[in-house]
Amino acid sequence: MGELGVNKILGALLATALGLMGLHQLSAIVFSHGSGAEHHGDEHAEATSMSEQMCAKYAYCVEVAGSGGGSEVVEVVFDLGAAMASADAARGERAFKAQCATCHTINEGGANGTGPNLYGVVGAAKAAHAGFAYSAALSGMGGDWSYENMNAWLENPSAYARGTSMSFAGLRRDPDRVNVIAYLAANSPNAPAAPAPLPASDEDVAAEGEAAPAEGEAEAPADAAETEAVEGEAPAEEAADAPAAEAEAEAAPAEAPATETPQD
Repeated sequence: MGELGVNKILGALLATALGLMGLHQLSAIVFSHGSGAEHHGDEHAEATSMSEQMCAKYAYCVEVAGSGGGSEVVEVVFDLGAAMASADAARGERAFKAQCATCHTINEGGANGTGPNLYGVVGAAKAAHAGFAYSAALSGMGGDWSYENMNAWLENPSAYARGTSMSFAGLRRDPDRVNVIAYLAANSPNAPAAPAPLPASDEDVAAEGEAAPAEGEAEAPADAAETEAVEGEAPAEEAADAPAAEAEAEAAPAEAPATETPQD
């Protein structure tokens, strides 16, 4: 075989190899596009809501509470009246001395400090203590220091009166706050009565109504058992007396022949 024949064979082998490689690359491209389209379709099928699409496309995921099937958010209402009923003025005094005494006095006729004297403040008009220069935010509000207003003020002064000069962050814990209010009220001769607790909701009344028959049902079987026990004693006594009566009845005929007079 000449040199030309060898070159033809090598060229055919090289062409075949190149063809196989091309087919392999072409098949990889075709199948990769097909799988990518299918996967993209799955993502769109699953990401139906706007939040899910944002999460899938931009990795900006926001958890949104669904309207159906999800647990409902129950708003907890702070019952100031119930909290005041259990408030401790002695603890409020300790909290006042720790948190408020650096700026306020509370004794009758006490001097103003960084803040006004607070004797008689509960129930008094806002920004009305003589001799103290109140901020415009507080002096322009009007109204009085009711328990509700005092509670909101002490919880977050800057939110209650925007622009107030009082830099105190507030008493965020409910027990601490109501204890201080109770202490302020104890040092306010003209303080109004504390608010009454909120009335029970219909759900609470219904729950109490359902609990009452349950107690009655619990007592009913006990009463029935006692009745059965009492009634069950009567047959026992009758059963105990029955053999004695039968014994007496049998004994009576046995004695009768002995008393008969023999006949001729």
